[in-house]
Amino acid sequence: MNNRILTNKGEGEARWSLPSIHPEGRKFGLIAAGITLLCFLVLPDIFGWLMAGLTIWTVAFFRDPVRVTPRGDGLVISPADGLVTQIMEVLPPPEMRGADGLGDAPLLRVSIFMSVFDVHVNRAPIGGTVKR
Repeated sequence: MNNRILTNKGEGEARWSLPSIHPEGRKFGLIAAGITLLCFLVLPDIFGWLMAGLTIWTVAFFRDPVRVTPRGDGLVISPADGLVTQIMEVLPPPEMRGADGLGDAPLLRVSIFMSVFDVHVNRAPIGGTVKR
């Protein structure tokens, strides 16, 4: 990689930009904004300001920033923001076992705890094809 400073989109010199909002989160943000507007129109202002804070938190919860990750064979990238809390071998769930599933051998499970301040978008940690 060259010495250029890249943005979170992998382009040019680094500049901050607002992250996009996940499409499923937009409806929750709009609902919260509508309730906020109603609170400002009908109730005392304190309720409107409380709802404004809740609306901002709702939109921030569903942010979906672009991630620039290293590429290469044999790499496993974390699928989620957060704190790794447990790594252990476990049997696959019964509904995913069998010859056409994950098999019956123990697999490595990595548990990641996400607080309300983490980005709640899970990504595919390994490149490949989704079969089912």
